[in-house]
Amino acid sequence: MTVKESMLAELEQTRGEFLRLLESVPEADYAKQSGNEAWTVGEVLHHITLGPLAIAFEAWMILHARGLFQLAMNILPSRMFNRVNAWFARRDKRRLTRSGLAKNYETGHAALRSVVRRARGENLTRSVTYPQEFVAELAGEVSVERLVRYAKGHVEVHAGQIRAGLIG
Repeated sequence: MTVKESMLAELEQTRGEFLRLLESVPEADYAKQSGNEAWTVGEVLHHITLGPLAIAFEAWMILHARGLFQLAMNILPSRMFNRVNAWFARRDKRRLTRSGLAKNYETGHAALRSVVRRARGENLTRSVTYPQEFVAELAGEVSVERLVRYAKGHVEVHAGQIRAGLIG
């Protein structure tokens, strides 16, 4: 199995994990507090759905506009990044439905798979340096491969926050 095939298989596995998580959470529980004290269960689910599209955009930038992307990460204050991230997670929360969340995830998932499929194998090692303040798990040198594989960790971390909120 090539690196690219391995990445695509991992994306499919992660997609399945998210969809199973989504099916396991009743819509009535979306308003409950999650294990992330800043967000409800529904907001965390919505945030997860934004991950694949954001990762697809960032991977595309590393592949095609690396210098510009690196410059933007060095100029954009992390507090602005965090505010935008929170705003997107809270946006449209009154209209959160299981089907809408699944559709959002599928759209991002398709975009991310497309970026990976179109990338040349040797370009998967192209990288930029992520500042510590942006996403702690990605701090340092981040290749396209590492970024794409982060999709799995993103779902896992937030799934844990959802489960903690539902148990607590």
